[in-house]
Amino acid sequence: MHELALAQEIVAMVGRHVPAAQAGRVRAVHVRIGELAGVVPDSLEFCFSAVVAGTVWEAAELVMTRVPAEACCLDCAATFPTQAPGAGCPACGSRLVRMTHGQELHVDAVELADDEVAPSVAADAVEALV
Repeated sequence: MHELALAQEIVAMVGRHVPAAQAGRVRAVHVRIGELAGVVPDSLEFCFSAVVAGTVWEAAELVMTRVPAEACCLDCAATFPTQAPGAGCPACGSRLVRMTHGQELHVDAVELADDEVAPSVAADAVEALV
């Protein structure tokens, strides 16, 4: 189950960006998950809960936003929703397309008590793991 490894990396990322003195104030970790990222949201949520259990992040919630899959045609520049990375362009029929969204897994923000956000987390991503 690679969701366990993803949950562990998300928690490690939070640990790298939230000072130890504020770790107990983490209330939510916001992530964006692409439809085609190969991640089962319920499994990731379960694994995240298991990873933070008994730690200073135990009260933290994993807030997931699903990102629809989208591609861009390299010939006519049309963008279109897709469920298959190799799908052809519906506008011109070209097979030269590039996935623009839907395969990512990003940690967008860490919400601390009192609605404070750890800003440096927004620049970090877990994409290499999916």
